[in-house]
Amino acid sequence: MKVSFTYGLTALSWTTLWAVINSWLLYFYLPPEGKTLVPATLYSILMLILNIIDAIITLPIGYWSDHLQSRWGRRLPLMFFSALPMAVFFALLWIPPIKSESVWNLLYLGIFLLGFRSAANLYQISRRALLPDIAATEQARIDTSVWSAGFELMGTVVGSVSGMLIDHLGYIATNLLYAITALPFFYLPFFILRERPRHQTPVMKPLNLRQGIITMLNNRALLYLTVTLTFCSGAAILIQTTLPFIVTEICLLTKSATMYFYGAALIASLICYPIITILTKKWGQQRILLGSLLVSSVVLLSLLLIGEWLHIPLLIPGLIWITLEAVAMSPSMILRPALIAEIVDYDEMLTQQRREGMYYAIFELLGHITSGVMLALLPILLLLGRSHTDPYGPLGIRITGIIGAGLMVIAFLFMHDYPSVLNLQMKKGDEYGEQNSKHS
Repeated sequence: MKVSFTYGLTALSWTTLWAVINSWLLYFYLPPEGKTLVPATLYSILMLILNIIDAIITLPIGYWSDHLQSRWGRRLPLMFFSALPMAVFFALLWIPPIKSESVWNLLYLGIFLLGFRSAANLYQISRRALLPDIAATEQARIDTSVWSAGFELMGTVVGSVSGMLIDHLGYIATNLLYAITALPFFYLPFFILRERPRHQTPVMKPLNLRQGIITMLNNRALLYLTVTLTFCSGAAILIQTTLPFIVTEICLLTKSATMYFYGAALIASLICYPIITILTKKWGQQRILLGSLLVSSVVLLSLLLIGEWLHIPLLIPGLIWITLEAVAMSPSMILRPALIAEIVDYDEMLTQQRREGMYYAIFELLGHITSGVMLALLPILLLLGRSHTDPYGPLGIRITGIIGAGLMVIAFLFMHDYPSVLNLQMKKGDEYGEQNSKHS
């Protein structure tokens, strides 16, 4: 319990910082009132370039994490040395050199956002790669994932309070406060979490980076799960990034009201977590996730129904919508780490090596690509209408619900075929093990 709780608590810090960035960075540099700090089209290009760079460095980070040797283990040193730079780069994001639209602001943003995301990659990949090590059984992994998902959601809510703080303190003071507060939680795992010694020493000659990538590409179960979780994450990024716009331009509320939306999502998800744990034991991870993806797509589409034509305070349908979406997406948040850990175990059957870092890195890589596409797409969508005062109203914001629903449907289709592909992978692993036994 102590290990699961501590592992989950480490998610609070980086999730909070990411929540602030996903919710307010676009709003800060391209506010709906039109006083932009960077050109909108160049902002889209920058986001795409940064995600390409993320994709390039992610796999080497995973490989490094798998093969690092130290008395702390493979993961903890990378987490330790990346925490402080992450907090520093985060604080600097909100201090552009020029107070009006400028390409210098764009260059400034690119440098410090790249620094933040590189440090975040080091920390997050290493942290996530700890899960199969500190939780050996499926139930222990689900329990640990529940704690982690709970603190991730709490971090999102803590980040949502930034709207109220920004109204009173401004962007610079608010985000400096967040950076300082996050640091103790970054360093918490070094007092409690430990890696198992047998996973720190390779049992055979390790695969090099090229061999490791080829082996992973031949793992069809990984490819199916990757598409499912990546597209699901893309839909979540869309919602989180556009939520301030949904609150202020569709529901016609103030920035501070985002706190109520995140609070409603937190309460709904926390109520769902123990229920999902029970249902998973009864029906299995795949069935629960399939239902989650299908219901999420329907709820995302219902964003089109919210508007002034309802003739009621829009806070009410807005809170109902975000609550239903939180309930629908809860299983994907909880089960994601446990499903990846399952794939890692099957990879060990095939290669006789523990390569958690590489596997979590591949999910980060495709997650960055999806995030880059979403963040590059959003400014273009906003050109179709990002404010209730525009000729077409917040049309671009509403379209994000349609796109998110489409991503969920694609994720559902791949997850539907995942169990059969995984069973085939298990059979392949068993045959590989039998061949090794005969040779030995």
